[in-house]
Parts: sequence; structure tokens; C-alpha cells
Amino acid sequence: MKQQATASSDRLLGTAAIFVIAIFLLGWALGIRGPILIDNYKCYALLGCNMGFFGYDAALHFWSGIMDVVLIIWLTRKFPSFNLFHRRFWKNFLIIISLVAFISVAWEFGELCHDQYRMKVLHINLTTPDHLDQPTNDDTVGDMTFAIVGAAMAAGALKSLIRKKDN
Repeated sequence: MKQQATASSDRLLGTAAIFVIAIFLLGWALGIRGPILIDNYKCYALLGCNMGFFGYDAALHFWSGIMDVVLIIWLTRKFPSFNLFHRRFWKNFLIIISLVAFISVAWEFGELCHDQYRMKVLHINLTTPDHLDQPTNDDTVGDMTFAIVGAAMAAGALKSLIRKKDN
């Protein structure tokens, strides 16, 4: 009986992982170039993207935090040798938040490198904020914050699916 419940929760988690990845990839595919939901110059004119902490892309980063948690839990269930989880939820919560924070920082570093490459190597004039991936520090910190908030909510909601390491 317990094995059936585990198999059922694994299928549910796998389906959720496919769903969140599909939504993220759909948002990614809607951009004209690169891994973006919508080009900043279009989004800036329409919705005021990247205008600080609560920019338009906050929703995308919130969703990516949820996606990261689902994928982390799915990967630890699929590949038990990579499982970092403990018996206590708060340790698991901190592990998940740390991993999502690392992913978020890496993403923002990628945006910084993309901006620098376009300005320094390609010599594109990106002095207006509507053409930058990272126009302000508020945008960068807001993106990371929303990813972590999304991850915290997902970790709390999915805590019953975290498989503890046997040791």
C-alpha cells in the first residue's frame, strides 16, 4: 500500500515537473531572442518592465522559484544518491532555499554577462534601461527575492513529497 502511494506521488511530482517546465519554456519561447519572456524594450513600453523591485519579470522569477523546487524534489526522488535531505523539515527547507538562491544568483550573473558582452564586445549602446537585462540593482535583487519567495511557498506546499535520505 505504501509503495502504491509512493509511486502515485512520484507520478504526480513528475507530472508537475513537466507542467512547470512546459510553462517556463512557453514563456521562454515567446521572446524574440534568448531566454526571456518578452524583450525588455517591448515590455518596458507596455508594462514598465524592470522598473525596480516589482518589475514585470517578478512573476517569471516567482514561477522559476516554484519550478526549481519541483525539479530539486523530483531529482532527489529520481536519483536517491543525490539526495541531500534530512529528517527535519527546517534543514530541508534551508537546503532548498540555498539551492534556489544559488540558481537565482547564477541567472542574474548570466544577465550581467549578457549585458556586458553586448556593451563591451559588440559595442551596442544600451544606455537606456529598456534595453538592459539588468537595468538597476532593484531589478536584480527583486528578481532574486521573488525566486526565493516562490521557492519558500513551494517547499512548504510540497514538504510531504520530500524523501528523507536513509542514514
